[in-house]
Amino acid sequence: MKGPFGYGVALHGPHCETHRMPAAFETLSFRQRAAAYVLRSRAGSGRIEVLVILHSDAPEAGVQVPGGGALPHETIGEAALREAHEETGAAGLVFEEVLGSVLLASLSDRGSRRLDTYSLLSTTEHRDAWDHVVTGDDGDHGMRFRCEFRPVASAGIDWGLDRHLGLAARRFVSAYARRAGRTVSGASLGASGEA
Repeated sequence: MKGPFGYGVALHGPHCETHRMPAAFETLSFRQRAAAYVLRSRAGSGRIEVLVILHSDAPEAGVQVPGGGALPHETIGEAALREAHEETGAAGLVFEEVLGSVLLASLSDRGSRRLDTYSLLSTTEHRDAWDHVVTGDDGDHGMRFRCEFRPVASAGIDWGLDRHLGLAARRFVSAYARRAGRTVSGASLGASGEA
């Protein structure tokens, strides 16, 4: 018997024929990575800003958002919070929601895959820019980052790490308005959907 998506459905009972589910998918191994869009609303201006990091000792790494490998026991939200805190030291981080994922296959290491999942975090951090040394028990311990809040529309994030940033800004504006008891119009976002 075919199920709703064309897969076999196993039916058991005195009047049912038993069918096996075909092997429609191959199980793949991958490394789970959490990336965090840490957003805040600029007091007084209503402008939405994103926290970016720059590697002090490796400027060729470009402009990035906090992120790294998820530990086996962590949810993706927990990993995003941990990585954002370790890499930036930002205050008042709050997990808001998962925005999306992208599966990447290595071009140099055949068979190596990474699943990057992007989360929206909010923060009460008041600093605009600061230097931070990474804390934690993983391989990033001791790395030095320059942390900066930049307007979402001109954040300059490299390596395609901004693929869900427009969505993050829209969701942040909607959540911010709900909390304040206001409605959000399209006018509060830029032409690209960014605040």
